[in-house]
Order: sequence, then structure tokens, then C-alpha cells
Amino acid sequence: MNIRRTLFLFITTFLMGVISVQSQIIFTEEEKTWINEHPVINFGYDSNWPPFELYENGNYTGIAGGYIQIIKKHTGIDMMPIPNITWNETVEKLKTGEIKIVPIAGITAERKEYLEFTKPYLSDPLVIFTKKEAPFISGISDLDGKKISVPKGYSSIEFIKNDYPNIEVVVSETVKECLLSVSTSRTDAFVGSLSVGSYYINEFGFANIKVASPTRYEYLELGLAVTKDWEIFRDIVQKVFDNLTKEQHNTIKNEWISVRYDHGVNKEKIKNYVIYSVVGFLVVFLGFYIWNSTLRKQIQNRKKAELELNNSLELIQQKNIEKDVLLKEIHHRVKNNLQIVHSLLNMQSREVINKDTLMILAEGKARIKAMALVHQVLYQSDDLSKVDINSYVESLKESIININHDSTKDIKVFTNANDISLELEKVIPLGLILNELLTNSYKHAFKGRDVGEIHITIRKENNIHFFEYKDNGVGMESLDILGYKSLGMRLISRLSNQLNTQAILKRENGFMAVFSFK
Repeated sequence: MNIRRTLFLFITTFLMGVISVQSQIIFTEEEKTWINEHPVINFGYDSNWPPFELYENGNYTGIAGGYIQIIKKHTGIDMMPIPNITWNETVEKLKTGEIKIVPIAGITAERKEYLEFTKPYLSDPLVIFTKKEAPFISGISDLDGKKISVPKGYSSIEFIKNDYPNIEVVVSETVKECLLSVSTSRTDAFVGSLSVGSYYINEFGFANIKVASPTRYEYLELGLAVTKDWEIFRDIVQKVFDNLTKEQHNTIKNEWISVRYDHGVNKEKIKNYVIYSVVGFLVVFLGFYIWNSTLRKQIQNRKKAELELNNSLELIQQKNIEKDVLLKEIHHRVKNNLQIVHSLLNMQSREVINKDTLMILAEGKARIKAMALVHQVLYQSDDLSKVDINSYVESLKESIININHDSTKDIKVFTNANDISLELEKVIPLGLILNELLTNSYKHAFKGRDVGEIHITIRKENNIHFFEYKDNGVGMESLDILGYKSLGMRLISRLSNQLNTQAILKRENGFMAVFSFK
């Protein structure tokens, strides 16, 4: 027993020693001296390059900010961002030597002439962003002769001008300006980082922009860069980066790139459900695309002769019947999948104690229910191209009344949306807006009152649809919808953009909101 115990203690001590050696960074005497002589280092950056870099209210954050904190921890050097500097100013001062370091920069041949880089510690695809209605493109060569926007000082300018001289490169100050120029059709596309572009699209609601295609440049390699005379600091940082585990790298990146959920929700399960749903939709879309392509080819071939034409018409009729059946089945399955998500949130709610979290989950369930009702109405309809608004509004009204029913209050809801039909892409934002307004009225409009009325009117005049919502409650303090910071009001504002309109708020014996759209 003593021999076994001694052997166990020896092995344990040996392994602990190995682990300790692996986690310890060994600097040379020259490096230690350099660190002691440089207790504070000021660095440049791009203040508008999220999620990689952000500079707000004197704080430097983002993915690169996480690596800066690790360098501080292991070297003791106080890394300080230069206040209110732009990326263009940073690049110019790197060339003159006024600035010695940037935490993150694209590694290019031109920059290697005046900078030394660490090994790439991050990479991100360079992709093409266009408007959603833009023609299909397979790569950057399809933009020959067109205008593309690129931020000033970015390495992608060098690649594009060298490889595609016929493309007109429009240089803007920031990524946000690039996306805005595409959104307003001043340029045809924006070529840039997938992560950065996606961050701005989600943050600022560029709902009419999509990721159209990858570029031939594939991944942009990113590393920490120093001027030629600071090569020793590059080597110090490289030792720090080499000491990090894969899990530590992932933790830093996931804090900014991964989707984050509120406390009490199982992140892993929800992430898996989202992935499965996206894959399922892509498979269905691909199947329909292939099927439609094949059908068009068959129809063209059958136009050669009268007899073949009659046969093809018969076939088309049969295929259209099958398509309607398939579309109905898709709407049915989408509705069922949304109900499954609704049920999962219900199950999760039972395990949550925090009232704020429960409220957030309840609002999320109501929004999912509003989307599911659209597909339920389409599934029950003979016309799959448009939704009968009266049926949808009645169903949504009943759903919200059941959720918010209070036996001590007599609140009546009146609807008028006869003979109104809308396409699916209009109904979803309209339904979510109505869900937010009804929920808001039930929660806040009739406090201290026993009775109340809500009127919902949707009408059409000269090809313009008017959506009017009114309650005779306590009203709103402000009529500026952009002044509200609640999630509900921000959702109404962003969803209004999808209808190409904005809410007009009024005080008329209560609260009134008016929307008009084509």
C-alpha cells in the first residue's frame, strides 16, 4: 500500500509540475528589461470596427480588447488606447513611427513593408453585401464595371484595385456609411468582413441588405502589428498568444460573436434548435429551386410540338396542384415548428423564478404566436399568395385577450379589416406591430380603470393601406417613438421600416398610432 501511495504522489507531483511549466511564460533577460523600460504603451485602433474593436466613452472593448487584457495580465504593461483616434490617422502615424502598435490589423504585403505582425490570431471571411433585390452574383468578378464601397484605409482596397481595375471603388469613412450607400443604391455592393458587416446590419436595422456571395480572397488574416523597431514587443506578445489554450481563444471570441441569451435559458439547446431550423429551411429552398429549374426546362422542350404542348399543360396543372399541397404542408409544418418553440419556452418558463425573465419569455412567446398565426391562416386559406387580414387580426386578438384577460376589467376590442389581403412579407411585421400595441394597451393603458375600448382599423384607399390603432386609455407621455428605449417600441420602429413607413403617434382621448404603406 505504501509503495502504491508513494507512486501515486510521485506521478501527481510530476504532472502538476508539467502543467505549471506549460502555463508559465518564460521571457528572456532582454525581453524582461524591455518590459520594465516600457510600463505604459499607447496604441492606435479603429473605433468603429465591431465586434473586433470598439471605443466608446473612453473604453476600448471588442474581441481585440479581450486580448489586450491578457497581454496586460502576463506582462504587467499598462496598454492604453489613444483617445478619439481614427483608423486612417492610426495608419498614417504607424508609417511615421508616432504610433508603435495596433492590437489588430489585416496582414497584407503592403503593410509588411513597414510593420511586423504576430501569427494570425483571428480570421474572418471577406464577403460581398448587396441589396436583397439585387441580381444573383457568384463572386467579385460579377461586379466588373460596377461601384463598390470600401472603408478608408482598409486592406481590401489594395486587393480589389490590383485584381479588378474595372471596378469603381468608392471609399467611405466607416463600415456604416458603406452599408448606407448600398441600402440607398449609391453603390452596388460593399466588400468587407462578414462579422463586422453582420454586426452593423443587426445593430442598425439594414433590413434590405443581404450577404450575397463570398470573395476569392476567402479569409482575412488578422494579427497584432508593431513598427519595425518594436520587433521585440511582437515576440513578447507572440509568447503570450502561444500560451493561450484553444478554449481561452474561443471564450474571448464567443463573448462577442456568439448569440447571447438571458439567464435561465438553456443556450445550447436553443442554439441547436436554430441550427436545425435553418438547415431545414435551406434544404426545402434548395429542393424547390431544383424542382422549378427542372420544370422550366421540361416546359421549353414540350413547346416544340402541339401534342407535346398539350401534354406539358396537363403536366403543369398536376404539378401546380402538387405545389399547392406542398405549400400548404410547408405552412402547416412552419406553424407546428413555431408551436414547438412556443411549447419549449413554456416548459423553460416553469423552471424560471425571476419575474423579469418570466416576463421576457412571455413576450417572446406572444411574438412567436403572432408569426405562427400567419401560417395557420395561410394553411386554412384557398389563396396561398395572400393572407386574409380580417381572419388573422381576429385570431391574433383572441390569442392576446386570452393571455392578458383580467376578470376585474371590461376591455372591448373592435376590429375593422374587411376585404383586405396582404402578402406574407407584409403580414409578419404588421402582426408583430399589432401584438406589441395590444400587449402594451392591456399592460399599461387601463391602469386604475375598470372599462376600456380598443379599436383596430385596416383599410385601403388608392393603393395605400392605412393601419390605425386606438385605445381610450391613459395615453403616452411622448409622441416621439424614437425617444422610447423599451424593446416593444424599438421593435415597432424597426418593423415599421420593413413596411417602408414610420408610426405617427397621436393623443386623441387616449393613445393612437397610424401607419400607411403601399
